Amino acid sequence: MMFSNRDPDRESHAIRITRDVVEIVAILAAGFWAFYVFIYENRIKPSFTDPQVAVSATLQKTSQHAGADGILLKTELRNVGVVPFYLVGYAVTVLGARVTLSTHPLPPTRSSRSETTDTYFRQSKFVPVYGSGYITSLGNPSSTRELELQPGGNGVQESIFFVPAGRFDFLTVHLNACFSKYAGRTVPARLEFHSDGVAVVTCSAEHLAYDVGTLDLQK
Repeated sequence: MMFSNRDPDRESHAIRITRDVVEIVAILAAGFWAFYVFIYENRIKPSFTDPQVAVSATLQKTSQHAGADGILLKTELRNVGVVPFYLVGYAVTVLGARVTLSTHPLPPTRSSRSETTDTYFRQSKFVPVYGSGYITSLGNPSSTRELELQPGGNGVQESIFFVPAGRFDFLTVHLNACFSKYAGRTVPARLEFHSDGVAVVTCSAEHLAYDVGTLDLQK
């Protein structure tokens, strides 16, 4: 007859300890994963990420009235990032210009900043034909305007204005905006119209300025 030296109680105790350790490790792993996903990915990481904004604009001739062309202006701000942002101020200016053609090649036009070769045409200086803008409550507490854009969200502005028919050959849109990713922080801002007629928002937060659309009025 053979006798075993193994103690069943000791083996059972070791199994229980091993099982408890595995359960503790699993709980800790689950807690770490939850922290990573819900705290780090959704809160901590986005706090270090800057907003990403896409801008677009369209101009469309809609009607004629008393010798003027009616123009529909549509601008859009879209949040293409991973954090929400809040609009502080918005300004848009539509500029018109004429084009003069030449039957022979013209020399390049030079300035202190650039050189442009427009071989067979010259463009006049831009003239402002329409402008508008506003400051939200984030930039001016007395304002009642607000705009919050979550990731994937967009904000659209539409307006109609008129220009004298035949006065300009084409129009272009200049959009200027200021935005912040902090909802509770006031960012002092103001809306100004520069001497050239362009509407501009000035503030200390994130800022963008784009020429974002054109319309050929001769079509």
